[in-house]
Amino acid sequence: MLLEYAEIPTKDTRYAYTTGRIRALELDLLEEADFSRMKQADKVGEALEILAKIFPYSESMKDIKEEEFEKGLDKELKRTHKELRHFCPEPDLIDLFWLENDFYNLKVLLKIHFQKKLSKEIFVSLKPALSLAGTLDIRVLGEAVEKEDFTQLPSYFRTLLEKTFPLMENNPHPQFLDSFLDREFFQWLWLKTQKYSDSFLSHLIQLWIDSFNIKAFLRIKSWQKELLEEVLVEGGLIDKGQLLQLSYQGIQALVDEFKNANYPEAVKEALEEWEKEGSLFGLDKFFNECILKHTYCGFYITFAREPLVNYIFLKKCEIKRLRIILRTKLAGTSIQEFKCLK
Repeated sequence: MLLEYAEIPTKDTRYAYTTGRIRALELDLLEEADFSRMKQADKVGEALEILAKIFPYSESMKDIKEEEFEKGLDKELKRTHKELRHFCPEPDLIDLFWLENDFYNLKVLLKIHFQKKLSKEIFVSLKPALSLAGTLDIRVLGEAVEKEDFTQLPSYFRTLLEKTFPLMENNPHPQFLDSFLDREFFQWLWLKTQKYSDSFLSHLIQLWIDSFNIKAFLRIKSWQKELLEEVLVEGGLIDKGQLLQLSYQGIQALVDEFKNANYPEAVKEALEEWEKEGSLFGLDKFFNECILKHTYCGFYITFAREPLVNYIFLKKCEIKRLRIILRTKLAGTSIQEFKCLK
């Protein structure tokens, strides 16, 4: 759904300055020629050299070793978060789109913590691969989990962990933790966006939930249907209950349900790819395009949140593409693997 400027019922003049800043930042987004040059590089080091010459990556990728490029990309995400918060009239809105990094860190820290508690042997503590781009300081979050003392955390995370620990004591399986935190993440995201009474934001979160639900549905449907009810999230355009019913039917039933939710015919090709190759590349690309199509109206609006949110998703998509390119180069994978990025 592409909102037109004239369809926006109110104009929020607080965002006039923010949009001006966003227009300047849009000029620094990478171009297709930049991605092409990195794809054509022989090794990850050569690709990093190309990236390190382009602002603002020239700062975030400075002195980053080849095997540590993830840290540089995280630094760029963190820098972007800090910069946007500085001039946005609603900084809490910015945080919502970085919250997934905090939940990722929670998953990693909690799995290590409960593995330590369950192991009777001496546990060799390795430095976990945490994201630097969350809203919470990873040292504070790490200490809170390790010491089981949540007093230094914001109220939401304090309440979340107070609820999580007793549940994990009864069911320490990693799959249970992932499912529980995924549901909490989307429920919190949906709840917080409702306070803005903004149809643009509401539809965006619905697309995000559908993307998560459909990919989880396809992964789980074929091997353990009883997990679906625990994993799937409420709030998408495709109802959770309807997806549970579809778990007993074929792919065509899912295609028909997509049509009912007003998704384009293109999803059929993505589902056929999954059925033939077991690949989610096509589906991931499809939902990325759906979300960017929805936020695209931000290029034509001044007095509203759309330009800011559009830039956030363009930047995150840019870093995702860089991550895939650099991971592929580091692994020495053939350039043909980039079909999902076209």
